[in-house]
Parts: sequence; C-alpha cells; structure tokens
Amino acid sequence: MTWDIARLYALAIWPASAAIFVIAGCRLNAMPKNTRWPVVVEYAVWSAIAWGMVLLPLVGEWPGPGMVLLAYSLVVVLLCSARAWAGDVAPDEATDILALESLAPVQRIELYVLRQRARAGALWQRLKARRARS
Repeated sequence: MTWDIARLYALAIWPASAAIFVIAGCRLNAMPKNTRWPVVVEYAVWSAIAWGMVLLPLVGEWPGPGMVLLAYSLVVVLLCSARAWAGDVAPDEATDILALESLAPVQRIELYVLRQRARAGALWQRLKARRARS
C-alpha cells in the first residue's frame, strides 16, 4: 500500500477533529438547560465541523496543508477558552456581551449599570491622560 501525501493529510486531521469534537461535546454537556440557543448552536457547529473534516475524503475532497493547519488552529482557539470552562462548568458569559443564561430583569439592569460605569471610568482615564499631556 502506498501512502500519498493527500492520505497523510487526511490522517493528520483526525487527532484535531477528535479534539474539537470532544471539547465541543463536553461544553455542550456542561451547559445548563436555559443556555441561550446561539451558544448551543455555536458548539453544535464546532462538532459538525469536526465530523465534516473527517468525512470529506469520502466525497472525494482530500485535505491539503491549509486544512490541516486550520484544523489545529481551531483546536488552539477552543483550548484558549479552557480556563473559562474549568471543571466542566459553563462560564457566566460566553463572550463579553452575550450571557449564557437568560438574565432576570434586575440582572439586566445591574449589568447595564456596571457596563456604563466601566465605560465612564475608561473615558475619565483618557481625559486625565490628555490633561496630563497638555
């Protein structure tokens, strides 16, 4: 049996695909029941990407070096947020804006006030820095 370079690339993608699938699956499993649907869809798409990369050779689409690099880059992207998911527990927010769980009206108001205070504090610091320069 001869192994050409396309088959080697296809074989090289398997560990990355497995890592993406396991990470996404664990995060889907750790999400509470009231997780917002865009976050659930995001990790479901991560799982679909992992399966798709492995199954592409079955339809005649052999991966190249760019696809292998992309696959391992996706693993790095998921591993960069590992600290937020430590202990297989979903973080409070998946991003800095969209909370994982639906917020109660009081929580929305508190979050809005905190964000406005942070923006005002940043603006105040910029104004102080301008004054110091002039």
